[in-house]
Amino acid sequence: MSWDKVGEWLKGNAGTGAALVGSLLTGNVPGAVAAGVSLVSSATGNNDPIKALEQLQSNPETLLKLKELAFKEEDAIRKHLETMTRMDLEDQQKSHEETQKTIRSGDNAEDIVVKRTRPLQSWTSLFAAIVYVFVNDAPNTYILGALLTLPFTYAGLREVGKGSFGRMFKNG
Repeated sequence: MSWDKVGEWLKGNAGTGAALVGSLLTGNVPGAVAAGVSLVSSATGNNDPIKALEQLQSNPETLLKLKELAFKEEDAIRKHLETMTRMDLEDQQKSHEETQKTIRSGDNAEDIVVKRTRPLQSWTSLFAAIVYVFVNDAPNTYILGALLTLPFTYAGLREVGKGSFGRMFKNG
């Protein structure tokens, strides 16, 4: 077992204060994870995540000690969480910028095959989706979603899949 499992348990079961420590343990910034491990290890006296989790689950005094440590270190914990969030948002921004560069280079290509492939795929997929809807009495949302992926992406809805619209197809 790893420390992120301890973090998940803390976030779901430990209540205010210790849940922030859980957020540190489930993050992707080594310094923040190390700070979370340090707090849990100090409270439990264990460097082993399995033993630390067992102690947190079975001994309310240990959990109380962790909450006290978290309260004392609240400013540092929040700073680590801010850093993790900022890094995640910067990563998403860079990913979006790279996607846009790739799309623009294809749209501005001099080779006619490169320039026309994406639009042609999108229009073909859109027409297939329209035909699929009219041919079937109860179209499957997974199939419809697959057929509409290319036209929606081409139309600029690349990030919608992470939001509520994407969940519509997952819950089909």
